[in-house]
Amino acid sequence: MKLINDWKQAWKLKSVQVGALSAFFYVLMYAAFELLWLFGSNFPQFWAAVPQEIKELLPHSWVLWLGFLNNVLSVFARLKAQPELHTGVNQFVAITAGHSNTDPGAVNGKIKEADLVVNFRNAVTHYLREVGLQVKTDGTGTKNDPLSAAVKLIQGSSFAVEFHMNAAASKQANGIETIALPKDKKLAQNLSKAVADALGSRLRGDNGWIDQSKSARGRLAYVNAGGLIVELGFISNEDELARFNARYWLAAKAVAKVLIDYEKGLK
Repeated sequence: MKLINDWKQAWKLKSVQVGALSAFFYVLMYAAFELLWLFGSNFPQFWAAVPQEIKELLPHSWVLWLGFLNNVLSVFARLKAQPELHTGVNQFVAITAGHSNTDPGAVNGKIKEADLVVNFRNAVTHYLREVGLQVKTDGTGTKNDPLSAAVKLIQGSSFAVEFHMNAAASKQANGIETIALPKDKKLAQNLSKAVADALGSRLRGDNGWIDQSKSARGRLAYVNAGGLIVELGFISNEDELARFNARYWLAAKAVAKVLIDYEKGLK
């Protein structure tokens, strides 16, 4: 059974306090009723004041014990993580493509980064929706909304991932990396490895993770808002570009699996 975060501090929760207090009073009630049952003849005035419906409960003391047990279990139930009850939080995942229909990003001849990452976004979205996840994207088909629209999708999501491709003056530059905040280091590494394994590429940075503070691009609005940016290889490297075009559906499926497993871990 997975407990809620900071379960050791659960005594501060009002629901736990009320449940524990209620259970305590059930014990007191049961003890009092047992005394009245055994020594009621010694307290004629008090006994006469007890409502008849309460007296009828006394021969069935197990009812009180059930009430006590119910309250004890309610405390433990409150400690157990129950994400299915939080219908207003983390109901969706955000999957976006870098650049936009008016910003092509890096270019290699007639091949545009924005077009490649849109295809990858659509493929990942397909696999995520196939298992029932609700996905919000920055466009459908060939549509690719600008960064300002993509950033807005991050709020309220379980996670937000955007896809880009690198470019460099050197045609030999290659590899996969994911730029993310330190809190998302493990997820970033898993995403990069999934892409690298599928495309036969190498990992850059710290096993595929690039801390935003060490990125050549500096602070990025998407990452600052809590998202992760996956660089799917170098569009300027002919070999890596060819492998991406040939295997991007495999890479998208691998990325989707990482994200599905991550989402399951949140629950």
